Amino acid sequence: MLPAALHPDRHWRPLEQLVMPPAIRDWMADPNSLTLRLKRHGRFRVVPGFHAMAVPQRAERQLLGLPDRQAALIREVTLLLDETPVVAARSILPVASLRGANRSLGHMGSRSLGLELYKRPICQRDQVWARMASPGHGHPVCWGRQSRFIKRGAPLLVAEYFLPALWEKVGSQFKVESSKLKSAG
Repeated sequence: MLPAALHPDRHWRPLEQLVMPPAIRDWMADPNSLTLRLKRHGRFRVVPGFHAMAVPQRAERQLLGLPDRQAALIREVTLLLDETPVVAARSILPVASLRGANRSLGHMGSRSLGLELYKRPICQRDQVWARMASPGHGHPVCWGRQSRFIKRGAPLLVAEYFLPALWEKVGSQFKVESSKLKSAG
């Protein structure tokens, strides 16, 4: 039986309210580019999935301050390391957030949205939520984080689910880091 904090949950909660293993919290709370961090662990690639103008889920609309029937660009991708899926991501980009210098965000294809968000001017991540859930599409239940970013004054949401294969891929790093901590103490 899973501990209460690990039961699948429909609701996003502020990251600081959830109990999780320290190694996972380290990834979930990292304020920097997930893409750059992943690239340190293998050959990185973005596989585009769903990409269309559609009405976001109600909770997504509320976090972005969108009216009930307001469509936004919804982009779902899978991030791979050495051809293994390690992150399932879903981005919600309101039409108003795709204007002017931000218009390139609507045409990412197989490019990383994360890299674009961290180009100058660097985005601001104003909130991070987390939950234990399945990103769907046959993926298992796993830890996910949802971040609201502000890029050039315009909001967007990015949800990233850290698939079990990620922890297998970086697990040896956690063992090395924890052994260094034990020998230093």
